[in-house]
Amino acid sequence: MKHFIIGLLALILINSTQAGESLNLKIRIEGYPDSTLILTSYHGDRVKLVDTAYISKSGFFIFNGSENLPGGIYMAVSPERKKLFEFILDNDQRFSLTTDTANYALNIVVKGSENNRVFYDYLKFNEQQYQTSKLLKNDLLMTSGNIEEYEIIIGQIDSINQLSSDYKLHIIEKYPKLFVAKLFNAMREVEIPDSISESLDSTLAYKYLKQHYWDYFDLSDPRLLRTPLLSTKVTQYFNQLVMVQPDSVIVAIDEVISKARPSEEVVGYLIWHFVSAYQNPKYMGFEKVFIHLVDAYFSKESIVNTTPSVLQALQERAEVLRPLQLGETAPNLILIDTANVFRSFNEIDNDYIILLFWDFDCSFCRKEIKQLQKLYKKTDFDFEVYAINMNGDHDKWKKAVHERDMQWINVNGTLSQTPDFHDLYDVHGSPVIFVLDKQKRIIAKRVGTEQIVPFLENHEKSLEQQ
Repeated sequence: MKHFIIGLLALILINSTQAGESLNLKIRIEGYPDSTLILTSYHGDRVKLVDTAYISKSGFFIFNGSENLPGGIYMAVSPERKKLFEFILDNDQRFSLTTDTANYALNIVVKGSENNRVFYDYLKFNEQQYQTSKLLKNDLLMTSGNIEEYEIIIGQIDSINQLSSDYKLHIIEKYPKLFVAKLFNAMREVEIPDSISESLDSTLAYKYLKQHYWDYFDLSDPRLLRTPLLSTKVTQYFNQLVMVQPDSVIVAIDEVISKARPSEEVVGYLIWHFVSAYQNPKYMGFEKVFIHLVDAYFSKESIVNTTPSVLQALQERAEVLRPLQLGETAPNLILIDTANVFRSFNEIDNDYIILLFWDFDCSFCRKEIKQLQKLYKKTDFDFEVYAINMNGDHDKWKKAVHERDMQWINVNGTLSQTPDFHDLYDVHGSPVIFVLDKQKRIIAKRVGTEQIVPFLENHEKSLEQQ
């Protein structure tokens, strides 16, 4: 079950087309040794195979279609999967690109596409600035500690960088209807005002950047999904500006998805992106995010690439995880102990309860039990262990309990007066540890023994501060 949704994602096909004039793209590459050329596009953080063309008698690779392809950045790729160059497809999809193998990108000649003419004019200009900057950086290494000369060269490098930035701003202003302008706008970084960046309050810059992060990026434009920008932009936002806390992540997800509307394609991509990120979260308690995605989106609207069977699997998974969220009362277990008496952990009155799911044939369990026994005898925290063996061989289980001197409450999960512990606790391997408080609420789960004391120390500090 651990990666079941990833398995579902692997079956999803990306299908999207848009109506418009028919595609007629001609590509000629002087000196190109192959007779085959592959057309691919970006799709989030992946690359999608779009089409294959074979060289014609005229020497062109011709990509035809009864409809336009969705707008975005596409790539010409060799049969060896080597990217040769990128170009833009938007409304103008009847054009030609001619280049050679000496420099695929910089030697391109564009006919019939204003988007690509502007795009490649910029690339050529930027390459010139890069080469100049490269020479200056070499000069910088030769200044030999001459501060005045060093500062002059640094100023020249900054001027070159500014030229490149100004060039893109010029395109944005001059060609507002072209996708290349929107592309360059999406690349812009938020500039923090000096009054904020120079403030003694360091949180102001963070708040300003978070508030204005999406100013130049139109999440509702599906063309940006077919660029390397969207996935990077979203990942950066959540890694750098969103607090690592389930409720904060949920608020940020809702905000990002609202900005992506009304594009069903981008909304669908984002929701599946977040499902992939939070179905098996790195941090404890983040299953709350997955449950929110199922409840707020999949269960309320039609999400692209979601079949009835996929929806059912998502909803069933959410129902398994729902009662196991942090703060929820742990599902009761009434299991038989080594004296053949049914015992529930609800009878335990200690401040904390450790639920240990283990198997006597599990080598990792043996190590975990040794560590837990040391903790059980020495820690100042008042806790009891309720150890659930997962193996149905009762004789071997009782022998293992005796030989390992397990002096806490030992029960066997295969004889129960309550539902199957596998289903109740989503436990399908061992060892697994849950930590409950005095009220039998789940306060930690799937932790190692070495994490228990530091966790309880932080837990009690947080209670004191409330």
